[in-house]
Formats: sequence, C-alpha cells, structure tokens
Amino acid sequence: MRFETKKQIRFHQCDPAGIVFYPQYFYLLHEAQEDFLAHIGYPEHELIASGLGVPIVDLKTEFLGMCRYGDEIRISLGLTRVGNASIGMHYEIYSCPHPPDKGSSLKLVAKTVIVCSEVPHGKVRAIPDGLREALLPYLETITESKS
Repeated sequence: MRFETKKQIRFHQCDPAGIVFYPQYFYLLHEAQEDFLAHIGYPEHELIASGLGVPIVDLKTEFLGMCRYGDEIRISLGLTRVGNASIGMHYEIYSCPHPPDKGSSLKLVAKTVIVCSEVPHGKVRAIPDGLREALLPYLETITESKS
C-alpha cells in the first residue's frame, strides 16, 4: 500500500523563472513524511514531544522533470524497509494533469532512510511496537527504475 498526498506549488518555492528551486523539493518530501506519520496516527510533533525523533540519515534524489508555480503535484510514499531502528522510504512526485484525463508525469524519485532516535540526545532507539504496526501495511517491494 502507498500513501499519497497532493500539494500546490507556491510562489516561494520557485526561482525567478517560475520553476521549483531544487532544495524546495526536500521541504515537500518532509511535508509528505509528516503527512504520512499523521495519517498512520503518529504526528511528528507528538513523537518529538514524547522524546522520539525521526531524522533523515540518508537521502538520494533523481530529478526527472520540472514543476512550476501553480502546478498541483501528487507525492506518493511507500516503505522499502522497516528495520529495528530505521525506516526506508521511497517517494515519487508526479505532476497532476490538466485536464485530469491526461496522464500524470513523474518529476522526481527519492529514497530516504530515517532513524528513530531520542530527542534531544540523538541516541538511536528501536522503533516502538505501535509505530511499527502502523508502518507495516505500507511496506512494499519497490522495483528500481532504469533511467
């Protein structure tokens, strides 16, 4: 199963040419992570308040196309791994077509690893059982793209 969220590309995310400035994609990916954690019942702000952080420790990104000011995008997130303390995430960002009957276009693929850690010390700790159970339905096999 995959989690999906839609976002609108805002003016502040773009360069003077109206194209998303590449670091802004990382904000969008983190927003999708926060949306996902809230969706499964573990909002990130509540995790942090309870002393559990989930920082990104690895990030790989492949930029495949441009998104522009005003575009609606769809961010798809699936899990590639749920380890003892780490979680592998696979993201895809698609443009939402206008009109909707035309195919969407893949714009970005990203892979991250997040690690459960104690806040504020950063000591790695095991994924809590309840969080692990909420994550498992999103664990899937991801086929590597050839590009």
